[in-house]
Amino acid sequence: MSQPPRPRRLLFVVTGGIAAADSPLWANVLRRHFQAEVRMLLTPQGASMVSAPALSAITGQPVAGPDWDLDQSDGAQHVALATWADTVLVAPATLNFCAKLAAGISDNLATSVVMSSTAPVVLVPSIPTGAETKPATRRTLATLYSDGYVVAPPGRALSVTSGQVEDGGPAALGDVAKLLAMHGLGAGTERPHHHEPEGESI
Repeated sequence: MSQPPRPRRLLFVVTGGIAAADSPLWANVLRRHFQAEVRMLLTPQGASMVSAPALSAITGQPVAGPDWDLDQSDGAQHVALATWADTVLVAPATLNFCAKLAAGISDNLATSVVMSSTAPVVLVPSIPTGAETKPATRRTLATLYSDGYVVAPPGRALSVTSGQVEDGGPAALGDVAKLLAMHGLGAGTERPHHHEPEGESI
C-alpha cells in the first residue's frame, strides 16, 4: 500500500523588525492553513524580539539560530535547513536583511540558509519609515525581484515611531498566504483567519 504524501515543509525565517512579534501567530495560522511542517529560524536580531521556546511549542519543531549548532556531525546546518524546505518565508524581512541578500552577503546562519536554498523564497519586507522612497531601497528590492526572490509588496502599516499609518509595512498575512500557495505549499484548507485592518507594525 502506498504511503500518504508527506506534509509540505515551510522554513520560516524571522528577522529583527517589530513585526517579528506576530511570528508566533503567523506560524500557527500558516501551519494549520497549509497542514504543513513549519520550522523557525531566527536571526540574531529576531532572537531578541520573539521567544524561541514559544515558537517551538507552536510548531512542534526545534528552533534554529541565531547561531550555528556546535554539533555539525550531520553536515553543514545551513545546507541541511536549505534542502529541508519546500518553501522559505522571511517575515518580516528587514531592509538590512534584504540588502544583504541583494549584495550576496551571507554572514550569519539565516542569510546562509536563504542564499543556499534552491526552494522558492518569499520575502515580506518591512521598510523603516521614510526609507521606502530612497533610491537605495528601490535598487535593493529591484535586485531581489530580478534575482528570483518572491517579494511581497509592502503595504501601509502603523509606525511604532510616529504613531501614524504609513507606507513600507509588511504585507498582510492573507496576501502572504496566497504567495506561499503559488510557490511550493499548494492550496490551503481554509482562509487564514487574522484580521489586519491596517497591516502590521513597522
